[in-house]
Amino acid sequence: MFIKSLTIENFKGFHSTHDLSFNMPDGIHEGSGLNIFIGENNSGKSTIFEALDFLKDSSRKEPSLIVNKSDPNIQLNDFSVEVTYVGNISDVVNNYVQANKINSFTNAIFQCQNNVEHFRVKRQWNQATPNDIKTINFWNNTQQNYSNPSGIDAPFKKIYDNNFIWADTNPSDEAKFGASTICGSLLKEIAIGHSSTPEYEAFQSNYHNLFNNPTSDLRVKISEIEQQIQTVFSSQFGDANISFRFEELQIDNFFKTANIVIDDGVEVPMNEKGHGMQRAVALSLLQVYAELTSTANNTTISKPFYLFIDEPEICLHPMGQKKLLDAIMLISKTKQVFITTHSPFILSSTEIRNAGLFILKKINNQNTIEAINTSPLFPWSPSWGEISYKAYNLPTVELHNELYGYLQELNNLYNNVKVDQWLSAQGIALDKTWIRENKGIVQNPESTTLQTFIRNHVHHPENVTMQANKYTESELKQSIEQMINLVEQLNVTQAEIETTI
Repeated sequence: MFIKSLTIENFKGFHSTHDLSFNMPDGIHEGSGLNIFIGENNSGKSTIFEALDFLKDSSRKEPSLIVNKSDPNIQLNDFSVEVTYVGNISDVVNNYVQANKINSFTNAIFQCQNNVEHFRVKRQWNQATPNDIKTINFWNNTQQNYSNPSGIDAPFKKIYDNNFIWADTNPSDEAKFGASTICGSLLKEIAIGHSSTPEYEAFQSNYHNLFNNPTSDLRVKISEIEQQIQTVFSSQFGDANISFRFEELQIDNFFKTANIVIDDGVEVPMNEKGHGMQRAVALSLLQVYAELTSTANNTTISKPFYLFIDEPEICLHPMGQKKLLDAIMLISKTKQVFITTHSPFILSSTEIRNAGLFILKKINNQNTIEAINTSPLFPWSPSWGEISYKAYNLPTVELHNELYGYLQELNNLYNNVKVDQWLSAQGIALDKTWIRENKGIVQNPESTTLQTFIRNHVHHPENVTMQANKYTESELKQSIEQMINLVEQLNVTQAEIETTI
């Protein structure tokens, strides 16, 4: 079961309705289940994570802090998050939903697109009915409406796992062994398979003999305390039998006393290491947990597991970022992974070609989001230069080189003179001057386009004559924009030719 799409309306920085379709793993290609969100700070990247978290677990924040406020002249009174799941939904429901609630779930499953199972849910808030935020609504495809069958809220939360590492939380928190942490969940998975072994049964028997056998020394001393309490209670409040009872031993209770120790030459608890080391351990725990949860509760049906990492590059050195990307790519072959990032070491990797890439921007105080693969510039898109320009409006020499070389290839232009002739025919002026050097000897000045002028500066930094006559940042941007327009025109023409054929 995978997350196919998300629709958010009036949620935090997203005004009105926004629809997203996510990459889903195909089991074959690394990165097929990876979704990457890119954009400037405060453009809404983490909000996508918060929306998916809100759908599953409602909200611990006041709704008034979540509803969109981008237009000070409009007071919005509602917001909503809607998600569509696809895949082996019936199998997941039958294995992870309690028996008396299964029908409520299966009745909401519908098929479309080659008989693939779909399951759509929604959580919303309206100022007129504020308690609705606590309920999850299932879509009835036959009746074309939403409803909240009785008792589905708690079972819905248990049919899949959202696992988050946020950029603003202490990574050592994930190394704690509580019930809701990765470490606690990781050891719980191990314990589930071990609790029926002879080794554990012998331990459990010893536990009962120690705490519940009336003849054990410990039980005798506990009984003395029970009697004293009972005597005091009876004298003041009336007759009653009072006793301490030690119930069935739960193996995961012992994990709460555990902690992680790291020995990298100095053995200390994890929380005494630097945040880079702590974050690396936390990310490693998530990867291992993702693998262990491929089968759970002695069933061959995987419990859906969605991994969310907010800025994974934080505190990681460049090589660590590249190694983490390798691990994420492998996980995303079979599981959905969602990351936000600014890292050029992640975004410049050719491995992300199979991933879903989303560009977020804040325009007029409102967040926008666009799938980057809707308008690729190159056959090898996306490239780091292309991403940085679309996401951050940042012109780079990397993108300039790609555009210049691609125009050469598309038009069979084998030298700079032919490139300038072709660019001039497209209406770009030969208004820059370049002076070549040949073995240190200055040549005659040549009129060039801005594109070739910049290209020569990039490729010939050894040219002493031209070092005092550099291009500006605005000229780099102008040159890139002109070449993007030309590439887009050529791509449209090529698409029209292929359509005709």
